Amino acid sequence: MSNSELFRGLFDLIGYMLTSARGLVDEPGLYGPFRLIDGVSRLCDLLIQEDDENREFYAAMKSKIDEKKFTVISDTQSFIDLMDEVVIDFTRKLKER
Repeated sequence: MSNSELFRGLFDLIGYMLTSARGLVDEPGLYGPFRLIDGVSRLCDLLIQEDDENREFYAAMKSKIDEKKFTVISDTQSFIDLMDEVVIDFTRKLKER
Protein backbone atom coordinates (compact mmCIF):
# COMPACT_ATOMS: atom_id res chain seq x y z
CA MET A 1 0.00 0.00 0.00
CA SER A 2 1.38 3.40 -0.88
CA ASN A 3 1.60 6.19 1.65
CA SER A 4 -1.20 8.06 -0.12
CA GLU A 5 -3.47 4.99 0.14
CA LEU A 6 -2.61 4.60 3.81
CA PHE A 7 -3.28 8.26 4.49
CA ARG A 8 -6.59 8.04 2.61
CA GLY A 9 -7.57 5.02 4.73
CA LEU A 10 -6.67 6.87 7.92
CA PHE A 11 -8.52 9.97 6.73
CA ASP A 12 -11.62 7.84 6.08
CA LEU A 13 -11.28 6.26 9.53
CA ILE A 14 -11.12 9.70 11.15
CA GLY A 15 -14.28 10.67 9.29
CA TYR A 16 -15.99 7.50 10.48
CA MET A 17 -14.93 8.13 14.07
CA LEU A 18 -16.03 11.76 14.04
CA THR A 19 -19.44 11.07 12.56
CA SER A 20 -19.85 8.10 14.91
CA ALA A 21 -19.05 10.29 17.90
CA ARG A 22 -21.67 12.80 16.83
CA GLY A 23 -24.25 10.14 16.05
CA LEU A 24 -23.81 8.52 19.43
CA VAL A 25 -25.33 11.52 21.14
CA ASP A 26 -28.75 10.41 19.93
CA GLU A 27 -28.26 6.68 19.31
CA PRO A 28 -28.99 3.70 21.61
CA GLY A 29 -26.30 2.76 24.14
CA LEU A 30 -24.98 -0.35 22.39
CA TYR A 31 -24.18 1.61 19.23
CA GLY A 32 -21.06 2.99 20.94
CA PRO A 33 -19.43 -0.40 21.45
CA PHE A 34 -20.57 -1.44 17.96
CA ARG A 35 -18.93 1.58 16.36
CA LEU A 36 -15.70 1.00 18.30
CA ILE A 37 -15.59 -2.67 17.26
CA ASP A 38 -16.31 -1.67 13.66
CA GLY A 39 -13.54 0.93 13.90
CA VAL A 40 -11.11 -1.80 14.98
CA SER A 41 -12.15 -3.85 11.95
CA ARG A 42 -11.48 -0.88 9.67
CA LEU A 43 -8.10 -0.27 11.30
CA CYS A 44 -7.23 -3.96 10.87
CA ASP A 45 -7.89 -3.49 7.14
CA LEU A 46 -5.08 -0.95 6.99
CA LEU A 47 -2.73 -2.92 9.23
CA ILE A 48 -3.18 -6.12 7.23
CA GLN A 49 -1.61 -4.34 4.30
CA GLU A 50 1.17 -2.65 6.26
CA ASP A 51 2.34 -4.98 9.04
CA ASP A 52 3.76 -8.16 7.54
CA GLU A 53 4.80 -9.54 10.93
CA ASN A 54 1.28 -9.37 12.39
CA ARG A 55 -0.85 -9.71 9.25
CA GLU A 56 -2.39 -13.04 10.31
CA PHE A 57 -3.36 -11.66 13.70
CA TYR A 58 -5.08 -8.62 12.20
CA ALA A 59 -6.81 -10.72 9.56
CA ALA A 60 -8.13 -13.16 12.18
CA MET A 61 -9.34 -10.31 14.39
CA LYS A 62 -11.05 -8.57 11.47
CA SER A 63 -12.71 -11.80 10.40
CA LYS A 64 -13.98 -12.53 13.91
CA ILE A 65 -15.33 -9.01 14.30
CA ASP A 66 -16.97 -8.85 10.88
CA GLU A 67 -18.58 -12.24 11.34
CA LYS A 68 -20.26 -11.33 14.63
CA LYS A 69 -20.53 -7.54 14.93
CA PHE A 70 -24.12 -7.33 13.72
CA THR A 71 -25.28 -9.58 16.55
CA VAL A 72 -25.58 -6.28 18.41
CA ILE A 73 -29.01 -6.00 16.76
CA SER A 74 -30.41 -9.44 17.58
CA ASP A 75 -28.32 -11.08 20.30
CA THR A 76 -26.77 -8.70 22.80
CA GLN A 77 -25.00 -11.47 24.72
CA SER A 78 -23.28 -12.74 21.56
CA PHE A 79 -22.08 -9.21 20.87
CA ILE A 80 -20.76 -8.88 24.42
CA ASP A 81 -19.05 -12.27 24.03
CA LEU A 82 -17.42 -11.00 20.82
CA MET A 83 -16.03 -7.99 22.66
CA ASP A 84 -14.70 -10.25 25.41
CA GLU A 85 -13.08 -12.57 22.84
CA VAL A 86 -11.27 -9.82 20.92
CA VAL A 87 -10.04 -8.23 24.15
CA ILE A 88 -8.62 -11.60 25.24
CA ASP A 89 -7.09 -12.16 21.78
CA PHE A 90 -5.49 -8.72 21.86
CA THR A 91 -4.20 -9.21 25.40
CA ARG A 92 -2.56 -12.50 24.40
CA LYS A 93 -0.91 -10.79 21.43
CA LEU A 94 0.24 -7.95 23.66
CA LYS A 95 1.87 -10.43 26.04
CA GLU A 96 3.78 -11.98 23.11
CA ARG A 97 5.36 -8.66 22.27
